[in-house]
Amino acid sequence: MSNNIKVPWHLWLIALLFIFIYANGVYDYFMMLGHDIDYYESKGFTEETHKYFKNYPIILLVFWTINILCGIISPILLLFRIKLVVWIAFLSAIAMFLLEVIGFLFFNRWEALGTFVSLFDIGLLILTWLFYFYCKYLREKGVLK
Repeated sequence: MSNNIKVPWHLWLIALLFIFIYANGVYDYFMMLGHDIDYYESKGFTEETHKYFKNYPIILLVFWTINILCGIISPILLLFRIKLVVWIAFLSAIAMFLLEVIGFLFFNRWEALGTFVSLFDIGLLILTWLFYFYCKYLREKGVLK
């Protein structure tokens, strides 16, 4: 592979955007699971939301943790143009998909988080999948090493 492949400008933009998104996700992860009442109130969450996270099922915790870890690592790997980013982004997308499907179908996630947050999470799911496909595209174009 040639080392003179030009790095597209959008790689930097996308990577920084996803670092920002998932850095906020890391913060949210610790605040929600730390049961910070002030954080819950600042986000407008109800007692239903607090109960949902107080009794958070282990399977959802596992998928959320995988999504958050892979979600913050993958854009950093993208900045360094490391091919492994494709697999890490894929793990993040799969984990988030399973988190959403299982949470919505079996654990009343929509009721616990409300319409806005549920739709926001679905939007993040779509963005996470788009990020995976973007990384895959960059690998196919030879941008990743």
